[in-house]
Amino acid sequence: MYKAFVFDLDGTLIDSLESIGNLFNTHLEKMGYAPCDMKLYNEFVGGGAKVLAIRAFNYINERDNLNLDEEGIMKKVEEILPDYLYDYNNRDDRTTKPYENIVQSLTKLKKEGKVLAVCTNKPLSAAVNVLDNIFGENFFDYIFADNKKIKLKPETDMVDELKRVSGLKDEEMIYFGDTCTDMKTAVKSNIFPVGVTWGFRTEEELLESGAKAIIHKPEEILKFLK
Repeated sequence: MYKAFVFDLDGTLIDSLESIGNLFNTHLEKMGYAPCDMKLYNEFVGGGAKVLAIRAFNYINERDNLNLDEEGIMKKVEEILPDYLYDYNNRDDRTTKPYENIVQSLTKLKKEGKVLAVCTNKPLSAAVNVLDNIFGENFFDYIFADNKKIKLKPETDMVDELKRVSGLKDEEMIYFGDTCTDMKTAVKSNIFPVGVTWGFRTEEELLESGAKAIIHKPEEILKFLK
């Protein structure tokens, strides 16, 4: 029986694609670039803000025939990140919403005495803000996010730290996520990986990345209580 339920954040607990895409597009336009189609952010997100920016500028480099080399792309990334991250961490976000039945499902887990944890590449302050707004303060037992010190997923540092502070064993933990990054993290951490299809990536990608189970609705999380 699983004692700890571990969740990715964006694309798993919250639908933040519009919020992320609109804000990043705003900063692209400030730099003089045309915005990216919102659908592209399904592929851009999942590795943290820096990875998002790298993926976006690799796309823009081809789209706009910029002929930038890797160093040139990284200069653009370093140019956009400070202002983007400042706004991301300090804005009043009213577009990010929980997926349907997520709050109810996790509330049930909490009532059953399960440990609830979040492992996200989102900046820590932004993660805490959105989780507090949607679930209430101190709803989760543990929140691991980008604090500029811990290594980001798919490295296992967040899950390793969860194991250390909770004292739980590998077989007592289950991980839910919507991207290949999440599945790789769970597999490398030796905990059970569950892919969710309501997020940013496809079922095929999740299975190819190591998912041992696939669920299609947030209420299906509860079947792992048994």
